[in-house]
Amino acid sequence: MKKMFLLILIVFAFLGCLAEPPELTPTPSGIHPVTILSPTLTTTPLPIQFGVRYPAKVIYVYDGDTVKVNLSGQILKVRLLGVDTPEKSVRKNKPYEYDAITNLTYLAEWGLKAGNFTYKMLHNKTVYIEFDEIAGLKGYYGRYLAYVYLENGADFNALLVKNGFARVYVEGKFKKEDYYLQLEEIAKVNKAGLWRVAG
Repeated sequence: MKKMFLLILIVFAFLGCLAEPPELTPTPSGIHPVTILSPTLTTTPLPIQFGVRYPAKVIYVYDGDTVKVNLSGQILKVRLLGVDTPEKSVRKNKPYEYDAITNLTYLAEWGLKAGNFTYKMLHNKTVYIEFDEIAGLKGYYGRYLAYVYLENGADFNALLVKNGFARVYVEGKFKKEDYYLQLEEIAKVNKAGLWRVAG
């Protein structure tokens, strides 16, 4: 009986240690605390610094330029910064959005191809996301705006442009705009991806 009582005391002592709250460390200067919604619908501060690459796991691919990631336990819907892939639906595409291309069925086909490419390259993979101070954290629709890097360091947003899956999204400002525009021109000259047709 004495041993049983002692065992119960040890178990309660052990559980008590587990219940102690962790010590909070002060936020270093230069970090922007951002409150986002966690999957459990509770708000948790997530410190984000611009220009820092954060490891994240891609858990869902919406289309060629939008994914859902798990960043340190937080679920974020991320719009790939600076690029725009065609929509997968014919009716959601617009003529002349991709230069002189007016064939909306053609654009929808490339929207599907872009989505498949992004799925193949990113789904269920660990990537690194980086936020851009010029673009800000979020876009018009409330999605986080970020560059996505593969584990080998390759800029995935740039790969979309280089391979003709996307145009440069010139409607917004971001630090890599000139670089991406150069890649787009090369893709057009090489007739890569969707640039195989002139209109």
